[in-house]
Amino acid sequence: MDSYIIDTVAFLAYLADVLPEKANNAFKEAEKKNIKLILPSIALGETLYTIYKGKEIFRKSIPADMIDTIFQTLQNGEVIQLASMNIDAWKIFHGLDVPELHDRMIVATFYYYRAKMIITNDPEISERVPSIW
Repeated sequence: MDSYIIDTVAFLAYLADVLPEKANNAFKEAEKKNIKLILPSIALGETLYTIYKGKEIFRKSIPADMIDTIFQTLQNGEVIQLASMNIDAWKIFHGLDVPELHDRMIVATFYYYRAKMIITNDPEISERVPSIW
């Protein structure tokens, strides 16, 4: 089964229900269990931080009470799997030429899981690995 990595902006856009069609279709395919979605723990951290700060994503804010739903969804693991980096993923991280820490962690997770795509609108990522948005 193909795996897709979710970056922070994609996860926030999903939560705010503002994903573009191609990205949204990936989430729908995961709900049908046709693909596997993987959320790097750094993306979860950035997502929570964004919600705590009340920052908007594409002119929409995500209410703090959504956090419990996020935790339940990730704990269930049926649609989205939370992924932490182990030493092998950190070795991949070490060999990458990606300037930003969080982007580098997301790309390392992509390679570690041998994912097909990263769901992102970040040019720093999409210039380096296959992506959809």
